[in-house]
Amino acid sequence: MKKARWAGLLSTTLLFGCGAPSCPKSPPAPAAACPPSEASAMMPQVDEEATKALEERIAKLRKGGRRTVTYKAPTNDEERAYAAWVRDALVAATERKEPPKKAPEGFSLRVLGDVWLLEEARKKKRGAGVIVMRTGRARPILVEAPHTFYDAGTLPIALSVFDAQAARVLLINTVHRYIDKPEAAKDGGAKDEKAAAGKDKDKPKGTEAEGDEVDEKDDDKDDDKGAAVEEPAGVDRDEADDANAAAPVVASDVAHAERSFFHAAHRELVALVQGAVTVQIHGFKDDKSEGTGIIVSAAKTNADAASLAARLGPAVTDTSVKIYPTDVSILGGTINQQARTCRELGAPFFHVEISRTVRDALGADKQKRARFAAALDPIFARSLPPNP
Repeated sequence: MKKARWAGLLSTTLLFGCGAPSCPKSPPAPAAACPPSEASAMMPQVDEEATKALEERIAKLRKGGRRTVTYKAPTNDEERAYAAWVRDALVAATERKEPPKKAPEGFSLRVLGDVWLLEEARKKKRGAGVIVMRTGRARPILVEAPHTFYDAGTLPIALSVFDAQAARVLLINTVHRYIDKPEAAKDGGAKDEKAAAGKDKDKPKGTEAEGDEVDEKDDDKDDDKGAAVEEPAGVDRDEADDANAAAPVVASDVAHAERSFFHAAHRELVALVQGAVTVQIHGFKDDKSEGTGIIVSAAKTNADAASLAARLGPAVTDTSVKIYPTDVSILGGTINQQARTCRELGAPFFHVEISRTVRDALGADKQKRARFAAALDPIFARSLPPNP
């Protein structure tokens, strides 16, 4: 009887917040537990081979996401089935049990070393995104990159944070933010539309319909060339504080659409993982906030944006790190759907916007990216009351 009770307590602890190297039993420790100078100096060891294998798999899952995949949001039944699958996988992953044998139609679970990938079936891609779930001990951190095509360079940054922080989960999108607008003709950050158009001239006829079977290595590279989509007119929803004043929601914009597999997973994970902290990575054009390299926002949750910004400053030299709404009045992510869920559940949510110049610098310098990822440590940030 005692053994059974102990086993139950152990499994509950593992699921709801056991981290590496510690397993907090109370709210996160104050920021003083890990000063910014120390946080920026911590450089955890990363398994390079495992990271490379994960990057290669994610690249395959994103193939066609810029042009050829037709986005389809989940129905009520699909959303429920997906959420239940995520829940079962999380329990199994934290307890180091066998993964769920049954996946919802159109999905599969792939074991890749110490991580599981909850992914779409190859021939049934619909832009559902991919969940990378760390098994065994992990910190209750959810790293998210919902705009990996539109916000060029955010994917490698998110992967670095996932590794450096030993996060429980990484969520990424697998289609362009605005792919649901097929009539459009350019990417929100496109530098060279002529070069993008030129790629299509050499493409064999009929390859668009073949989707995943096409070699789209150049087309789907994480840069801003080759996009077939355009941002809608109006204020970008990442910039706006008022949903009524922002551009219309596009279904494939998983950070702002009310229904998506991405958001269903986020909602389920935040509800289940005790002490869950979300770090969501975005990008902005340099001219949106001139002289600013990084903007950290709590998006009106109880997260301590000031403490996190203080960690990032020493790690990314020659970069101005600002706090929303103290230093800037845009790019706060306050109408973000994942932020809204975190507010409802009382969970911290960090909305991190990175300028194009800084994203390029982080992408070109692995050591700089590693320092940034090590400093982006939210777990010890002081919990604050939610903003009114």
